[in-house]
Amino acid sequence: MARAEDSRDVARFMCIAGGGVYEFLFDDLIPFVTAVDLLSSGIGGERYPISYRNCRVASLGPEGDIVAVANAFPADLLREDHHVLLGSERHDHIRPMLELQDWGSMFLNCLAVDGAHRGLGIGAALLVWAESLAAEAGYDRLSLHVWADNIPAVNFYEARHFVRIGIADIPAHPRLSHSGGSILMRHAIAAGRGLPAGPA
Repeated sequence: MARAEDSRDVARFMCIAGGGVYEFLFDDLIPFVTAVDLLSSGIGGERYPISYRNCRVASLGPEGDIVAVANAFPADLLREDHHVLLGSERHDHIRPMLELQDWGSMFLNCLAVDGAHRGLGIGAALLVWAESLAAEAGYDRLSLHVWADNIPAVNFYEARHFVRIGIADIPAHPRLSHSGGSILMRHAIAAGRGLPAGPA
C-alpha cells in the first residue's frame, strides 16, 4: 500500500492516468501551483478518496522508485459535495464524466505504469488488487473511466472483460486534447473472493 510520503509520486502517476484532466482542472488555478502540487495535498491526507490509504504502488524494491500506481474507492464517494475540489468553468466542462458513474460499484480512479516498465504484468497485478479490494468490501463490480482515444488502455481493459456501459461527451477544449469522450466501463467480479467472474 502507498504511504503518505509517496504522495508526490502517486500524484505524478495520477496525472498520467488522467490523460491531462488534472492539469486541465488545476494547472494555473493558483499561481505557481501545479496539478501535482494540489493532488499531492489530497493524497497525503485522509479526507479525500484519492488518499494514499486507497492507493497501491509498485516499486523497485522496498525503498526503490515507484513505477506504477492504482487508486480505487467506492464510486458513491463521488456523490459527496466535500470531495468536489472546485466549482469552476473547468469543473463544469468535465461534469458529464463526473456524473456518469456506475453508482454502487468500486471505482478504479487511477491505474498507471511507467513507460519503461509496461508489458511486465504490473498493470494487470494492480488491476487484480482493485478487484480484490472491491470483492473484500462486498462490491460485485469494478468500474472506471477511460478516454475513448486511449486505444491501448481501452484494449487493456476489454481484454480483461470490462464492457462499455456509457460515454460521457466532453466537448473539445484547447487545454484538454481528447476526442470521442470518456468511456465508462464495468467488470463483474466474484464478491468475497477477489477473482474475475468472467465476461460481464
